[in-house]
Amino acid sequence: MDQRLTFERQITTLKKNSFHTIRNLCKVRFLLSKDQMKSVVNSMVVSCLDYCNCLYYGIAERLFNQLQIIQNSAAKLVTGKYKYDHVDNDFYNLHWLQIKKRIVFKIALLSYKAVNGQAPQYIQDMFTYSYQGYVPRLLTPIMNTRQGQRSLSFIGPKVFNNLPNHITTAPNTDSFKKLLKTHLFNLSISDTMKMTK
Repeated sequence: MDQRLTFERQITTLKKNSFHTIRNLCKVRFLLSKDQMKSVVNSMVVSCLDYCNCLYYGIAERLFNQLQIIQNSAAKLVTGKYKYDHVDNDFYNLHWLQIKKRIVFKIALLSYKAVNGQAPQYIQDMFTYSYQGYVPRLLTPIMNTRQGQRSLSFIGPKVFNNLPNHITTAPNTDSFKKLLKTHLFNLSISDTMKMTK
């Protein structure tokens, strides 16, 4: 881990390992159906992109682009497209959120679990709660440093409070994830990032 939390070294290693995996999977693509390839890619590439991805909030745009390139290549592998083909609607057809939306999804999910007592205690302790009627709200702490403004305790309340009430009051985690994913699919990337403001 680098001193300034840029995650540059980690993302470079992730990109190298992911492309190694993608190249190897290309060699056996003809042996697998699309659904089988999707399962393999989800478990070997996409899961690595999702691992601790809420820590990527606030990294440099060029590093976001590197992560998106990995996901684009994974989508092309599943759909049978070539290197320079556009992915256009492939993410929607695969039911994959793009990288920035995946990060917002994870932040919102951790916040929801904290509000509902399903997260580990140390995550629950990061948040201060309030209620507007029956609707839970999280109070945003004051942070004066850039690193502090990237923390879950700061960004979590912003994302959670910007979600529609029918999502934040979902009766269980499965309903919350389904509603949240549908909501994020319908937003542009720029509208998704406005949720963090």
